[in-house]
Amino acid sequence: MKLSRGLTLIGFWLCCNLVCNASLNEKPNHKPNTYLSTNAQSKPGFNGDTISYIFQVKNISDKTQTIHLNIRKPRELACETILSEEKFILKPGTEQTAGISVIMNDLIPVGGYENAMLIAKNEKGEELACLKFSTTHAKAHPFLLTTNKLFKEVANKVKKYDWAKDNFNNMLKELDSFEFPAQTVITKPRPTQVWSSLNYVASDGEKAFKLAIAYRLTGEKRYYNKLIAFIQELTDPKNGYLSVGAATTGVMVHEGNFFLHLAAACDIIYSELSETEHKNIVDIFRHYLKQNRHHMTSIGIMNHQASANAGAILVAIYLQDLAEVEHLTYADGGMADQIGKGVMADGWWFESTVNYCYLVAQRYCLVAQAFENYGWDLYHKRFPAKYKSKDFENAKEGFTGMKFDNWGPAGKSTRGLEDMVSPYVPFMDENAAVVSSNDSQATYPDPFYELSYREYGMEELAWVLGKTNRSSWVSLMYGVTELPDVKDPRTESAFAPNVGISALRSQKEGQNGEEQIQAYFKYGTHGGWHGQFDRTGMLALDRYGYKYFGTEMAWFGYGKPGYKECVQTSLTHNMVVVDELQQEALPSEQLLFYAGDKMQVSVTQTIARWRKIPTFNIEKFPPWDDKEFDPEFKPVLQRRLAVVTDDYVVLADYMKAPQKHTYDWMLHPVGFKNIEGAKKHGEVLDTVNTDYESPYKYFTQGQWYLTNKGSKVEFDDGGAKLDVHHIWPRKAELLIAKYPNGGKQKWVKNNPNRKAIAIRVNQKEAVYLTVLEPYKGESAIEKIESKSSEELTVYLKDGRKQTLIISNLKGNGSDIKVKLGEAFGSSVIIEKTN
Repeated sequence: MKLSRGLTLIGFWLCCNLVCNASLNEKPNHKPNTYLSTNAQSKPGFNGDTISYIFQVKNISDKTQTIHLNIRKPRELACETILSEEKFILKPGTEQTAGISVIMNDLIPVGGYENAMLIAKNEKGEELACLKFSTTHAKAHPFLLTTNKLFKEVANKVKKYDWAKDNFNNMLKELDSFEFPAQTVITKPRPTQVWSSLNYVASDGEKAFKLAIAYRLTGEKRYYNKLIAFIQELTDPKNGYLSVGAATTGVMVHEGNFFLHLAAACDIIYSELSETEHKNIVDIFRHYLKQNRHHMTSIGIMNHQASANAGAILVAIYLQDLAEVEHLTYADGGMADQIGKGVMADGWWFESTVNYCYLVAQRYCLVAQAFENYGWDLYHKRFPAKYKSKDFENAKEGFTGMKFDNWGPAGKSTRGLEDMVSPYVPFMDENAAVVSSNDSQATYPDPFYELSYREYGMEELAWVLGKTNRSSWVSLMYGVTELPDVKDPRTESAFAPNVGISALRSQKEGQNGEEQIQAYFKYGTHGGWHGQFDRTGMLALDRYGYKYFGTEMAWFGYGKPGYKECVQTSLTHNMVVVDELQQEALPSEQLLFYAGDKMQVSVTQTIARWRKIPTFNIEKFPPWDDKEFDPEFKPVLQRRLAVVTDDYVVLADYMKAPQKHTYDWMLHPVGFKNIEGAKKHGEVLDTVNTDYESPYKYFTQGQWYLTNKGSKVEFDDGGAKLDVHHIWPRKAELLIAKYPNGGKQKWVKNNPNRKAIAIRVNQKEAVYLTVLEPYKGESAIEKIESKSSEELTVYLKDGRKQTLIISNLKGNGSDIKVKLGEAFGSSVIIEKTN
């Protein structure tokens, strides 16, 4: 069939003023009197094909107009362009339909396109409006995520390499047992508003694509039959996607993934589709593009719109609608906006949530590969860095405490995909899992690393891939056959200034990555909807393959009260909490970073107000009652100094405010065993605080203690031990309570044995000095002595004595010093100063 036949585009009005070379998205600077409109701005065709467009001319003035039509600079066009009409006399408010035909010429390379600019003029020769038609010299399918050349490469890979053969065979086994769900319409809250969709899930689109791959590589009809039955059902005009306009949940992030892979599946089997199947596929793709246009906005920068945008781009490329590709790239909320605004100078996606950072990088890596297959280069494309709005499309700055803008240095003037694929490596553990931050758990590598390593060849990406089982279709299709042996690139301490994460790693000579103490601290960009209120908090502590903490230690679903009342609050993090309230999210800073051989140091600081947590209200959308700051509340200085040595972690927290506050130093380990140096005070509390507006309502079985000389709390979770030495303040209240549990346990999340420790004082100014020792087997610490809150001496069982002195912790923050001295017997072995 001729590719130019039967392809229609979403209808839209285009109004242009005299500046017809301007972007189609710009607004005219005076009231227009003529509209040009079309339901098809771009179509493909093979050499010799006549590609026909229909357009309308409308007089929107209050006078009769004579309108002349012509093509701008026709002598400069390779393709012959013919107008059906060249003159109209239109009464006010009337319109006339005409046509333009473009005869494709092989002077335009395959995959290339030519723009023909239609101009409307009045009797004086003044330009009234213009409309651009982009006609593509069609490429033969497949060209999205697969090509004929690539299929040959993969077939050889499967024959020669065991890992690829295992990958392929496992995929076939998966597809043999997989069945698409029987298509039905479901209506339910998502999560609090109710709407309808088909009952597919986002991964069903990817399953369709894998079926197409399997069919192409094996020739087995059973894979084609399963796929085409799904496509026919989905595209049925009466009962399929068009009947409800949502294939999955209707949420953009899921729809984008579904349609991205569906387009790639249809691309593979394109030549075997019937005329009816082609038409029905085009119809649902056009509808998806239309819906996506409604969602695109310049302030709608987040993973949802980035995913929808990526899916729409692949759909548009499938249709070879290059005008739509251009729109999806450069219009408000398009790819240039998503990357230019959403990617920060340090390469992290602004939501600062690892799984969503990965999601956006994955989507645009797939777009980049489709671009490359079509003949374009997105892998090395740079977009202007842009200001990221403080607001989101349905939430103003500060709603429930959220902040949507980027913090930290502005960096380079451009952003690109290359920035997005490698910034996570310094924050990985020894198994390439990125530290938990915001609404995420520690996250293992995404298959996009296969694409990025193939393209960029960075050694650190090869190391990441070496930690995976290379079991994805991306690995099968695009993975290099052999990975080099690469040194671990992330054993040293590091920080990223925009996401604001510091990774401190002990540097004991001869220890491997698993033996390192790895401590991570947060001070950077909030992250909008997925941000948590934990500036200066300790995100994670890892050693011997065990993860003591994460930012999803409890998880309640997005539509549940516990999401914002508990999960995101300051209280559930390892930090100092003020008055049982929630920390204000403000740009914060790292005052000091030092990476040495005997100690690693970070000092982070925020100066913020605190307010009540948002509380759930299902009658609203979003379903939260927001809270205002008490006008009498003055900002609190909150400063955390962290020192990582070969054997332990020292935390020094300085709090200062013009008013007295209740300060709770919080830590949340698993496996409470024993407490020394504290006496029980009062009875066990079923709920630590019954106040509806306090997050402490989620903490249960609370026991308060009194301590006068500090304390030691011991934890043991299956041999992963943690001793918490509370050194200063000497006199304090201490709480041990059961940490919130949101449901099923999964790794760090929802562990029923997790406890909360709170060390409480009521003061204007306070210093907490704490030593954390993560270990297996026997503790390395014999005893700890301290004469003040800014110095301590640690006696180790191997005979070493280490003295840590902190200077100017209470000062202006510009001259903080840390000095570590070590002696063995009477000999001073080291003395290190940051």
